Amino acid sequence: MVNILVIAHSEIANSFAYCVEHILNKRVDNLHILAVKKAEDTDSILARARELIDKIKHDYNDEVLILSDLFGATPCNIAQRLVEKDKIELISGLNLPMLIRAISYAKNKLSDVVKKSLEGAVSGIVHFTGDE
Repeated sequence: MVNILVIAHSEIANSFAYCVEHILNKRVDNLHILAVKKAEDTDSILARARELIDKIKHDYNDEVLILSDLFGATPCNIAQRLVEKDKIELISGLNLPMLIRAISYAKNKLSDVVKKSLEGAVSGIVHFTGDE
């Protein structure tokens, strides 16, 4: 099973976890959260992230998909340093449909979870003009 690690700004990370568990009406055991605080320096964030990845590897011995909120921002920059080919991958631009897809397909291999997560992210963005 693929473990999902959300690395995002402060309460955004926790809010995504709360929302997805509310929508799915269950606790998601393979969902892990790293909330990045405003005043925290990057070295301590990276250390916490590595510690969490090590714990996931030790406890689950599975692949990890990291989801981050904003490309180019500190959480994503930290997450990029954790990527390991075919073991740990990263998608930035986190939205709720992406996270739901990642969790829903987590029993598949990492490459499939990435594909489904990206599809969910894009299909969850809809523009309404009033002509519908």
